[in-house]
Amino acid sequence: MKTAMDMLALTDDEAVAVGVSLPEPWRAPLPTVDQTSRASLVQAAYRGRRSLVVRDLAASDGTLIGMAAEVAEHLGSGLRAFFLLADEKGNWLPSGVTVYLYGPALEAIEVSQTVADAGVHYFRLAPPPGQWQALAVLAESIYADGFADPAAQRGRARPAAALLNVVRPEGVRSIRVARGTVSTGRGPVPAPFPSIPEAIAWLLA
Repeated sequence: MKTAMDMLALTDDEAVAVGVSLPEPWRAPLPTVDQTSRASLVQAAYRGRRSLVVRDLAASDGTLIGMAAEVAEHLGSGLRAFFLLADEKGNWLPSGVTVYLYGPALEAIEVSQTVADAGVHYFRLAPPPGQWQALAVLAESIYADGFADPAAQRGRARPAAALLNVVRPEGVRSIRVARGTVSTGRGPVPAPFPSIPEAIAWLLA
């Protein structure tokens, strides 16, 4: 049985090293690594591998062991959904809620990943049931109340919207949520929805 202690914290570099072994491309943001640069990713993978070895999370040949191996195994079950905050242009805002959920189905999430703006990834094995529903409730809350007052953001950029995404066989479906508005999150002409439940239904249809 998994417990609340079954959490693994990895740096961006370590996450890149783990991601190399996954069957699907890495999708989560890496705040301290330039993901558009192959050279930066390769350097991060080497640094991450060395760090994993030092932390007894990988053998000297880079093979993942211990909890890192267990997390990687469950990440391989597939990314199912993710939630993040974005600016007006749709760019990810690192200061906010960033959650990725992995498992064979939305109703059977095996790993939750929270990304911190310092470039640290917190992986929780066997998270509490209802993780997907919690993201939907968070979207509903933003739709009803919007975001915190700018003064409460302590100088950080205020998010313009939340993006809730579901990974489907044909690709990613996304909705964009702000106070009183919800629409499709992709495409040149976003399609509005009358409510969060109808938007969620579209995500899952």
